[in-house]
Amino acid sequence: MRGSVDVPIASLAAFLALASIASGAWATTANSFGGNDLQGLHRIVSVFALLAAGAVMIRLPSARALIGAGVAGCFLAGGLLEARQGGGVAGLVHAVAASVLFTGCMRGVLLATPAADMNFVIDSGSPSLRILAKLTWYALLMQTALGALYRHNLVGLMPHVACALLVMGLVMYAGIAAWSTENAPKPVTRTAMVLLVATGCQMLFGIAAYLYRAEAQPAAPMLLWSVIHVAVGAMTTATCALMEIQISRYVRPAVVAL
Repeated sequence: MRGSVDVPIASLAAFLALASIASGAWATTANSFGGNDLQGLHRIVSVFALLAAGAVMIRLPSARALIGAGVAGCFLAGGLLEARQGGGVAGLVHAVAASVLFTGCMRGVLLATPAADMNFVIDSGSPSLRILAKLTWYALLMQTALGALYRHNLVGLMPHVACALLVMGLVMYAGIAAWSTENAPKPVTRTAMVLLVATGCQMLFGIAAYLYRAEAQPAAPMLLWSVIHVAVGAMTTATCALMEIQISRYVRPAVVAL
């Protein structure tokens, strides 16, 4: 039966992708202070994550586009970083591709799970909830890119913070719009609430990471908060994509009379 094997495989791939993101964030942050902690572990986890993602691509065609883009980006950008080529641009591509890969694996988990038998609700808002969710996902990827540039010391703090405030506003707008939709099914409202909570936590973790980083010491607390900030950012991005899937399942756009 579909889903009996696909869900565990996609879940394992998602876990490994997130572990790769976390170990990569630790290695990058430590490297910016002259260290190379967890670089070897990051390589090992990344290999297993790519292999597991390949298995998801074979099992779930509906998740191939995102996972394929993530795998290609991680492989190419990771190779450039290993060869010490491309610098911050390669780091940016690597960070965004890793987030896309994690999103694709989480998408596989959800798509392998059958939709609940629920009545559709009508989305009469403008822009529609589905468009809002897609725009918010793209905005979160852009914020991921800025975060990567900041960790590679290629942009200052202010562009990252300014964009974070704008993206947070967009996420809150999209999440509240989905959560407050009249008669919205539980899968939609639950995902929207997770998105809102994760976004709030993400901002707090970012503040904590900056306060420790301002001391200019690669101490364990600073590295830990930086890793948490990056990992929760990846989960927030993936949750936004999952909300878009739930909206496409249970919400239908209003029909405009001619």
